[in-house]
Amino acid sequence: MEVAVKGHLVLYSVVGGRINYGEYSQEAQRLSLGRAYVPSPRRPKDAFAISKDVLQNMSLPTLDEMEGWDSAVQRKVVVKPLKKGNEYAVQIELSGRSRQRRHKEVQNLFRISFVPPEDFNPTAWWESYSNSFWDEEIEEPGVTDLRSCVSMDTYWEDQEIDDPMLMVQLQTALLNEFVAVATSIDSTMLRSAVRSTLTSLGGIPFKSGAGSWFIPSYTEENPHLETLENYSDLLNYFGNRNTLNRTDHNTWYDETGKPRKWYRQKSNLRVMGYIDNERQLEYIRDDLQNALSLEVAEYQDKLLVLSKDFNSEKVDQFDERLNAMQSERIELLNRLDNMSTIVGGDISIPDTFSDVTEQFDTRLSSIGEDYDIVTSRLRGLMTLSQD
Repeated sequence: MEVAVKGHLVLYSVVGGRINYGEYSQEAQRLSLGRAYVPSPRRPKDAFAISKDVLQNMSLPTLDEMEGWDSAVQRKVVVKPLKKGNEYAVQIELSGRSRQRRHKEVQNLFRISFVPPEDFNPTAWWESYSNSFWDEEIEEPGVTDLRSCVSMDTYWEDQEIDDPMLMVQLQTALLNEFVAVATSIDSTMLRSAVRSTLTSLGGIPFKSGAGSWFIPSYTEENPHLETLENYSDLLNYFGNRNTLNRTDHNTWYDETGKPRKWYRQKSNLRVMGYIDNERQLEYIRDDLQNALSLEVAEYQDKLLVLSKDFNSEKVDQFDERLNAMQSERIELLNRLDNMSTIVGGDISIPDTFSDVTEQFDTRLSSIGEDYDIVTSRLRGLMTLSQD
């Protein structure tokens, strides 16, 4: 049965994990979704800053005996910044008992830093890699040169390596993680991309961070529905194929004898039609009231900040910024008007916050009568009612 809808309720959840950028891009193209629906991979330097976390708190075998310690010594790897985002110290934290008291000690192992070779341009590599899955004429670059961007040296030049195998183990883990981060899309990137996509489709979030959006149908043809359905398939693909480690069990009880929690959350996006029904429209009006009130408050705060930037020596430049705010005001009013029409009732505009009004009036008074045109435009922009 075909039922008229006022729009679609979109519920989404993005759970940790990652997927290869090329694989995800190819799935998007199979679903007739363009590049705008796929977040770009991280630039190599940003990937390095994230990949070092693979070593953080990594457990190492406990030493039953160690000179200067009274008990077994527990060990773990810690990573400390020397130059944030560019150079880090990789250390081993020792903990146990020494001189009959609890004790912790740190040993510096090596330094890691992002230092591309002179004959390698990481930005050019990133552009080629990003474009290669969307342009058949661009060949996907290899990762050998990319690996050479990560420099790993002993902490001191004259330092002797006590455990060469451990050094190799940690360095291998770091390099593998660096390449994986640089060539993947992860849940953090995807959360931001989902919000941008839903916004581009005219969506409005119900509650900040709740993962619930309303995508209105501005026309009977509802051109957004096919895009939403395909995008839902793409996000479900991430949920099914990402590399988040999961273990399937065929026993009801876990190793402690307690029943397992069998519900396993995964990334997904679900699209449901919002029916032209008075009860449902009342729900949507209440939720949109909260969401749009935030948009109005952010607009008015932005205008207050702009008024404080007025400079009598740069009136022309300020006038251009007012023109931009006028366009933003018109867009916001049209959005409010369209939403009121869709949900079959007015969505009231909240009053300006008293502290914003007080600061705004004080600022206009300080601008003075010599610039009445400016103050008049500012007042008009603060008034959110159709002309």
